[in-house]
Amino acid sequence: MKDFASCKGIKLNGIFYPSADLLPLLNMKGLSEFELEILDFASKLLDDKDKIKVETSGSTGKPKVIKFQKSAFAVSAKATNSYFELTEESVVLLALPMRYIAGKMMVARAMAGGYNLLAIDPAGAPLKNLARTHLDFMPVTPFQALKSAEETPASLRNVHAVLIGGAQMSEALQTRLSMLGVKAYVSFGMTETLSHFAIAKLSSEPDIKYVPLKGVSLKTKKNGQLSVKWKGITDGWLATNDLVDLQKDGFVWLGRGDNLINSGGVKVIPERVEKRLAHLIHGNYFVAGIPHKRLGEEVALIVETRNEPHQVSLPDVQHALADTPFWQPRKIIDVDKFLYTPSGKVKRKEVVKKAIISELHQLAKAAKK
Repeated sequence: MKDFASCKGIKLNGIFYPSADLLPLLNMKGLSEFELEILDFASKLLDDKDKIKVETSGSTGKPKVIKFQKSAFAVSAKATNSYFELTEESVVLLALPMRYIAGKMMVARAMAGGYNLLAIDPAGAPLKNLARTHLDFMPVTPFQALKSAEETPASLRNVHAVLIGGAQMSEALQTRLSMLGVKAYVSFGMTETLSHFAIAKLSSEPDIKYVPLKGVSLKTKKNGQLSVKWKGITDGWLATNDLVDLQKDGFVWLGRGDNLINSGGVKVIPERVEKRLAHLIHGNYFVAGIPHKRLGEEVALIVETRNEPHQVSLPDVQHALADTPFWQPRKIIDVDKFLYTPSGKVKRKEVVKKAIISELHQLAKAAKK
């Protein structure tokens, strides 16, 4: 099924490129490398092949390649266009890399919706050098949202819908965007579902509720692990690694199952602990399980120091979690630099290994004194 076969082409940066020119990639002189990447993927949606390969980011494991029917791109694209009420008159910004699904799906949405796609080379504050004062839709990473809030707050407020995704958003950024009055949303999904399958409207509440897109079904296992089914995209039920509080009209995300800490038989979700510590720690940090002889794992706070001593004390951290003693970290481990994926997510498992080595070095130094 060629859902994009009826598309006449794509409107990119105010110029319409007909399908006939896209397929052989002709008449493309004078375009940037980013524009050519966009047009190249548009041509893939229109060629004679039934499937398209997509590479995962590798944030939760080794990168892999998945093949999707072209009809699946159309299902996802139409659902997002409908949710945000995007029409042929809409103007949408793309400032995300074309390597991963987020950028690819923006091309599919633009073609399915027939609207103008403005392409800006991916940058921290994509609105900084944009002459246009109004946009209907703009997907960004949390880092781009933060830089835009810092450098172009007025322009950010002029965007009708800012969709934030690709990595976990901090509570500080959530509060900042709410105070600025930015019309922001948060996406929830993965490459296997062709980007998001649920969206939450940003608010000042600490636990935001994600609402599934039309056609999406959800269920959980006894441990709260989420599964999703989306006709035309998933092959039946697709199990995720996410732990959620599933409610009648949506769900609240709790954390990742593969990050779960088992400390003496008590299950601790690191992401819940991290939220409670957000007001104490400036910079990058996360909570993880460190091997312990008696408990199996002990809760530890891993802090990225950038070669500077951390500015938080263990007593302060434990006091902030006084009402949940099993959540309290038993130690703070400094790591000079975290390891990150190309999309900006912390490689937790690799950093934990680095943290254990760092702790052993610290203990060895202390023993010599």
